Amino acid sequence: MKKLLKGYLIAILGLVFLIVLILGMFAGNSNQCQSTNTSVTVTTSADKEAVAQSIHDNLKKVSGVTEAGIAGYLGNMEVESGFNPKIIESNATYDETKALNANLSGYAFGLNQWDSARRVALLTYAKAQSKQWSDASLQLDFALNHDGTNSDLLKQGLKMTDVNQATEFLRAKWERGGQGTTTKRQAFARNWYAKFSNESSNSAVDTAMNGTETTQNTDNTTNNTSGCTTNVTQGMGTSGAPVKEIPSAYKNKIKDTNFTAISSTNTYAFGQCTWYVYNRMQELGTPVENGLGNGADWSKKAKTKGYKTDTQPHVGWAVSFSQGADGADATYGHVAVVEAISDDKKHFLVSECNVVSSGSGTVSFRELTAGTGVTFIQGK
Repeated sequence: MKKLLKGYLIAILGLVFLIVLILGMFAGNSNQCQSTNTSVTVTTSADKEAVAQSIHDNLKKVSGVTEAGIAGYLGNMEVESGFNPKIIESNATYDETKALNANLSGYAFGLNQWDSARRVALLTYAKAQSKQWSDASLQLDFALNHDGTNSDLLKQGLKMTDVNQATEFLRAKWERGGQGTTTKRQAFARNWYAKFSNESSNSAVDTAMNGTETTQNTDNTTNNTSGCTTNVTQGMGTSGAPVKEIPSAYKNKIKDTNFTAISSTNTYAFGQCTWYVYNRMQELGTPVENGLGNGADWSKKAKTKGYKTDTQPHVGWAVSFSQGADGADATYGHVAVVEAISDDKKHFLVSECNVVSSGSGTVSFRELTAGTGVTFIQGK
């Protein structure tokens, strides 16, 4: 009898051990099926750059996500909604009956313009969370974790390493719309990539110390075969090395700091000085036209086309540098935008492109003195 009881006890213990082992295996496997829930808090602001920055910072927390993937996502979002989480397609008003009709298209909601069944899924998730569908944080959470298999597609795109490919993948596979807008989306994406990927780099660091600007620059000379380039090792006025932040002496002088605005009508080559100046002048409300040529060509062509020009700097005007002037390329020259004039009226600050990280679209700043070979051009 004792042997029999001992046998039963061993059998029971073995069975318990087997059950525990099986449960452990299921518990381990269950993690593979869980979504990667990411706590998100997106800023609410009319400033699209602030919203984009917030989305970028939240996405950086997701494992495996790249700057290229984030840029592709932001490029698509800028076209879809302009970073406005409350927008309804065609600026329509909210209609409960339409909103909850999964078969109705052309009535897209939010940052990524969810439509049809995905719109209904967004609204359902918002209700379950006791939040408004227009909450930007909720929308990003929904996109990452609760949009069904679409969330997996989004994460796939966010992990891509080529900006253009990530942008098109997300447009075609995740947005599944916007045919004919790829070029525009990619231009926006490259702009966001230039902004965010370089903010963490050391290509140009502006450090204020005791009221003076100390600059580190690891890309002093840029070389490009078209448009305009600047050799920043040449004469730049009193403190003309490029910096990526507005120098402290000029910060209170510049009102419009949206240096990343892109115009859809811009035909200049991406990342060139001409491309940036066209965008910036559009943003300032004093546009210049396409087809003015390389940086050095702007002076002559602007005069021919009736633009007002001067030999002295004016805030909000473009400035064309002839070949070699203030370090401009010996073949193509250069062009920039006057952002501010110093208190003593002896120097002026320009914003420009293609000086730091050539061809990337990175915006930088230099303080210069007016000299020979420069022409200031007022937009129209």
